Amino acid sequence: MSSRPQTRCTTRWTRAVAVAAVALSALVPSLASAAGAPETLSFGVLRAPTGALAVVASDKGWFEQAGVKVKPISFAEGGGPAIIQAMAGGEPDVALLNLATAVLALSQSSFDVQIIAVPDDPVMALPLMARAGINSVADLKGKAVSTPSNGGQYYLLARILKAHGMDLKDIDFKPMPIGQAQAAFIAGRLDAVVPSANGMVLIPKALPGAHVIATGRDLGGGKGDPVINPDVLVATRTAIQKHPEALKAFIKAYQGTAVSTLQNPATRKQTIDEIQQYMKSAGAGAQELDAAIKSTDAIQFFSYDESKKLLESAAFRKAVQDQGEFWYAAGVLKTRPDLSKAVNASLMQ
Repeated sequence: MSSRPQTRCTTRWTRAVAVAAVALSALVPSLASAAGAPETLSFGVLRAPTGALAVVASDKGWFEQAGVKVKPISFAEGGGPAIIQAMAGGEPDVALLNLATAVLALSQSSFDVQIIAVPDDPVMALPLMARAGINSVADLKGKAVSTPSNGGQYYLLARILKAHGMDLKDIDFKPMPIGQAQAAFIAGRLDAVVPSANGMVLIPKALPGAHVIATGRDLGGGKGDPVINPDVLVATRTAIQKHPEALKAFIKAYQGTAVSTLQNPATRKQTIDEIQQYMKSAGAGAQELDAAIKSTDAIQFFSYDESKKLLESAAFRKAVQDQGEFWYAAGVLKTRPDLSKAVNASLMQ
């Protein structure tokens, strides 16, 4: 093989190439690492099976497998209002709320979020319960009934009354926080209440004879309407603009992998056990843990395809606007809200 003598120029060129190669070899792995590292989203978690399911998904690594890292932030003590206040400040990036809570918050200019998925319908977990001797909604005329002054339970009570030709003026409505309302009902100071999901399970144990007289399934011609007051995933507009792919991965892992393990008979028990473990770590008591199993059974979780169909439906967008109109007519909102941009279906395309 013949060789050509190196000139000073070719020597300098060879050295430059070698130096560049070394530099590139050091740079490429770091670039690859940065490109492969999943983005991080913060998720606001309430002490409830729906939010706890996302913590299970995070612990199992399902979010990272989908392409996003999730940082759970507990709001076990503050509830929905605490999440709303925190999101208005910029974190968490995403949270799961009841539609009524979300609509009330969306009507405030400081709550800059959008609805990005419809994960479940808790309507059967939030029934209208009455004491023994009251067997129908009509029997509630003049009777003492309680829910919080606004929110999901209040909205469901109003819709149930309307479906039976009544309104809040036909009953002795006594607004109070849900915990106080349930205690007053058990003590005999109330005739009916729309309880929490856990309260639905615990009340009959403490008050034999207490029973369900109506649910949201009684609406819509008795067939129910999953867009009346479902739970929704909401994300800040900042997160949607900066991390759209991460949010797509979040929805995919929650609505796809996590919900499917809860719906699959082969993995359901283990998944509920893991939900229980998180709730226990968040301070849930023994009764609350026992109730979580039954209340989970009462929640209708939607698959990815079901959630996508609901989110994109005209019925859901109408339900969002109808709620805004309801709260305005009820005097809870001082101005009529514009919710035309409240739903963002682009992340489920």
